[in-house]
Amino acid sequence: MNLRWSRKLAFFISYFSFRRTQQQSFSQPTLRSMKFGKTLHDKIIQEWRFYAVDYKALKQTLKAGEANDNQDEFFTLFEQSKLKLDKFYSDKEKWATEYIHVLEERVQKLKETAAAAPNSGDDSSLSSRDSFNSVDDAMDKNLEDVISTASPTGAMDLSRHITRVNSDLKDEYRRVGKSEHFNAFIYAIKSLRTFERELTLLLEFLDLNKTAFSKILKKFDKRTGSAIRQEKLAELEDTHSYLEGNVFTELNESVTKMIDEADSLKPRLPEGWAERKVYTIGCFDLFHRGHQNVLMSLREFGYFIVAGIHDDESYFKLKNKYTIDNLETRMANVKPFVDQLFVIPSTEPLTYVQCMVSEQDIETGSCCYARGDDMLQFPGRPWIESVMPVHFVPRTESCSSTLLRTIYHADSKELRAKAAFAKTRYDGKPIDEDGNVLKLKC
Repeated sequence: MNLRWSRKLAFFISYFSFRRTQQQSFSQPTLRSMKFGKTLHDKIIQEWRFYAVDYKALKQTLKAGEANDNQDEFFTLFEQSKLKLDKFYSDKEKWATEYIHVLEERVQKLKETAAAAPNSGDDSSLSSRDSFNSVDDAMDKNLEDVISTASPTGAMDLSRHITRVNSDLKDEYRRVGKSEHFNAFIYAIKSLRTFERELTLLLEFLDLNKTAFSKILKKFDKRTGSAIRQEKLAELEDTHSYLEGNVFTELNESVTKMIDEADSLKPRLPEGWAERKVYTIGCFDLFHRGHQNVLMSLREFGYFIVAGIHDDESYFKLKNKYTIDNLETRMANVKPFVDQLFVIPSTEPLTYVQCMVSEQDIETGSCCYARGDDMLQFPGRPWIESVMPVHFVPRTESCSSTLLRTIYHADSKELRAKAAFAKTRYDGKPIDEDGNVLKLKC
């Protein structure tokens, strides 16, 4: 097995191991030795903890003084948890049932562009393995001539030939990257996989909250000597039947079929595409599923991911606010998703990117740049685009560090609650009724 295929195999093993670990972290039964409150906190993603059953506070009311004296406080918190879940679920169901139509349109566009794409067997394309074998044969032949004649002219001819092949390959990478078929595929498959993961997380979230209601009512009966658990659970079955997750389960089944269809329409990529280095830059504060989704999608463009990350000082200068997570924490969060990290201690990242990209990679076309489409005119784009292809992937809907920062770190409790149920822009930032981004002091 050659190095190229070894790298591919290593990537797929690590990728699917990561996916399996993610799924198991939610689906495995709770260990008896682990407190459920901790399980609930750890297994629910940080973006949604605000909306979960307030299990810790409910439990504390049963511990404080005489449990019977705190029944009113307990049921006030209980009803508040039900209301938060209602609002959360209502918003998510509305979004999901509408967004599935966006995905259907993207798959339809992919089908249309795939049908209109040039024949993959076109001899003018560099996508064929045979064409590259013939290039390799020609290069070997030229190399033999150089060795046999030891001619400086022959060496110059070989150098020109290699330069011409690299130039043709780089042109083909750019052509494919800008093609309607490829971009329709990227937007369809990335959106579908992100939505599939979102539905899985939502189903796990509902199941955990259903369990939380059951467990806290059991504790209530035990502490107060009452027997209302079954009655309250029966009420929940009527008022919160969505905790069974039927709508999201049906949507997930539809998405699985669309993913299979989209995968079957993947364009044929030039030889060497999957062996490229992929560069990206970000701040990655309050690391969330949107960051994860983008970083995982970068594997569509190459096997080796190199990420630049702004240090704390440059972050402050860029955003006029301090990071919540320091540089070391942010690096630790990003590293499992990339192969190499470098720090950018400046608001202008171009110099540092130029130092990371080798002339050899530029010359051979074995590198590209990719990022989310929330910032098309990113710093340094003119130079980066002059030496390598630039790709964009769709960002995760209703998810941003600004949203998390406002919900969990705003000074005002009222603002935190407002942001939790506010509408969001495409970039995930919470907005008011007039479309203005909610401001916070933190």
